[in-house]
Amino acid sequence: MINQSRSTLFLMEQVVVITVFAICAAVCVKIFVVSYLMTVNSIDTKNALIVAESAAEIHKAFVGDTSKIAEMLGSADGIHYDSDSIFIYFDDHWNPISAAYASFVLRSANFEGEFSVIFADIAVDRISNDEKLVSLTVAARRGER
Repeated sequence: MINQSRSTLFLMEQVVVITVFAICAAVCVKIFVVSYLMTVNSIDTKNALIVAESAAEIHKAFVGDTSKIAEMLGSADGIHYDSDSIFIYFDDHWNPISAAYASFVLRSANFEGEFSVIFADIAVDRISNDEKLVSLTVAARRGER
């Protein structure tokens, strides 16, 4: 009877140890998943900032000429533009791609201000949840380069 009591006590101790270990493992897995998601979001934000800054510099260089800006920014497949706006679509690896397969979109809208200043609102969004990653406004004056 004493032997059976000791083995029951040992078994209960093992169950408690395994339960504590499982709880600690679950907490660690959650921490690693959150860390991974933060890393992915940080990488996407960094790449969005690079793309937006490139678009801003090209806008300043070509003072709102959307055809020249579009030509400098991407391939014909992933880019759509008209007289005052540009849409460039990117895949998960930030390569220009057609809109149907895109994960991200750069939107640039030009508008004219006073004193021959051309402004562009540039935004990069994640398409899946319509999250704005980067947004900036740039200005360039006609006749200055």
